[in-house]
Amino acid sequence: MTENPIFKRTSIRQWTNEPVSDEQILNILKAGMQAPSAMNSQPWQFIVVTNPELKKKLSEVSPYSHFAANAPVLLAVICRKENTCPPYNAIDMGICIENLLLEATAQNLGAVCLGVAPLTDRMEYLADVLNLDDSVEPYALIPVGHPAHESKVVDRFDESRITWIR
Repeated sequence: MTENPIFKRTSIRQWTNEPVSDEQILNILKAGMQAPSAMNSQPWQFIVVTNPELKKKLSEVSPYSHFAANAPVLLAVICRKENTCPPYNAIDMGICIENLLLEATAQNLGAVCLGVAPLTDRMEYLADVLNLDDSVEPYALIPVGHPAHESKVVDRFDESRITWIR
């Protein structure tokens, strides 16, 4: 397998206490902002959370996200509702999130995407905790940190899912 971050990326849910630098976080966010978007709409915004009490509250967004409180950093990925091409927000935000995850991997950090949108209860919970106004909506929560252990990457290539039309 190649050293490309795409082939090394895996979901990480346990981290060391080693801090993540502001420079690392900015590089991750820059990668997210490099994502292509419909009509260059760039619907994303980010909230970087390191406050322990707020991380704990955010980690309660779902029954499956409590581990996120232990991450050194939580990235709240927010979508601006009004932009040049709102019908494509879901696609654009997905591409942005994948860029974030790949850059975290490239920096030897571990991350996982915790889905928030389109589940209304989760979106409302994060909007309330983060005190967001109606012009934006929470999309995902990404815990980031130094992995506590090495994870085995699974090769997901499945040639049976490919149809060639020549």
